[in-house]
Amino acid sequence: MALVRTDEWMINNRPIQLCERLTFYFKNATARDIYLHLIHHGMYSSPNDIAKIADEMKRKQIWEHAEAIYQKLRKRWNGPDVPVFIFPADVYNRKLARDFNSKGGIAYSDKLFLFLLPHHQLKEIEAVLTHEYNHVCRLAKQRKEEYTLLDAVILEGLAEHAVGQYVGKAYQAKWTTYYSDDELRKFWKRYLVRYQSIQPTHSLHDRLLYGHGLYPSMLGYAIGYGIVHRALQEGHGLPQIMEMSSERIVQLSRFDE
Repeated sequence: MALVRTDEWMINNRPIQLCERLTFYFKNATARDIYLHLIHHGMYSSPNDIAKIADEMKRKQIWEHAEAIYQKLRKRWNGPDVPVFIFPADVYNRKLARDFNSKGGIAYSDKLFLFLLPHHQLKEIEAVLTHEYNHVCRLAKQRKEEYTLLDAVILEGLAEHAVGQYVGKAYQAKWTTYYSDDELRKFWKRYLVRYQSIQPTHSLHDRLLYGHGLYPSMLGYAIGYGIVHRALQEGHGLPQIMEMSSERIVQLSRFDE
């Protein structure tokens, strides 16, 4: 399936109408459901200036560059062939700007989305696509009926280590540097241990994963990165750890000690 030429969809820049095209890929979801879900992860919500932004993205051949990167990643990880959708990111999203330089994405076992802007350089596009496609590969390897907060935490840690290893540490997300190893261990014991088995529908899941409210910013992401970092130091490579369960990775990291 590979990359979908969503640039050809941008003639109609109203996001809910664009999401009508996506209902085929989401079981039992309306265009509005999909729209609300995607803007939560960084897709643009206002049609203002989007035609201009999309034209600039086309001029910079963002779709062509992403296609080449995607094919390289598939070959490297022998990963599944999934549709890749690119839409402009939300230029008004301050958190997206602060933590991710206004780029975002969301991945599933059978598809992934990227939210980009014209100013993103080739290496930045490679970084976010590497992160999201690593999710796809991990989800394909670790198929479960129910995913937990711990699964989400480890998923993010693995993906950002993939960015560091294959794209370069300079292109890793800012949240990888927010806290020291000692702080992450304290946060793990204080905030996450007791809730590691909660599911995405639990009211605390996203608050802990993203560090909303009074929780430290990007809490779950940062802890996941710290856990995977420690596990890698035990002598296993990233491809090996990708095959392990979330619980085994925590055990290997000795974060509980």
